Amino acid sequence: MSRIFNILGGLLIAISVFLAAVKSDAMSVSMFETEEKRGVAYFFIVLGVIIAVVGLVNKRWLNILSLLLGLAVAGLAFKYKGDATTEMTSPGMGIWMMLAGGLLACVGSVMGLMNKGTSAPAA
Repeated sequence: MSRIFNILGGLLIAISVFLAAVKSDAMSVSMFETEEKRGVAYFFIVLGVIIAVVGLVNKRWLNILSLLLGLAVAGLAFKYKGDATTEMTSPGMGIWMMLAGGLLACVGSVMGLMNKGTSAPAA
């Protein structure tokens, strides 16, 4: 089950950069559409792929890495949510999906770390 959470979290993070990050009444903008944020978009795509691959491999030290990356993504999503909240703009679906992906990666990593110590040897 922890593998599914990590893979799903990584995919949500990678997809989130293509969805609206900031929206207003007239328009919405994704991270990938702005020139100055394109490097940030590639950064989150790479982080999402790394987290998804960690879910496939399922090693203890990789679960620790995935937990740290998930916390970083969730923290940045909270920061972007605060930056996008003004009188005229609000956070778009991309920010919320990024936050959900980071939290799913954290949950999957913690579940993977907890399961490693309790697995019984095969008979």
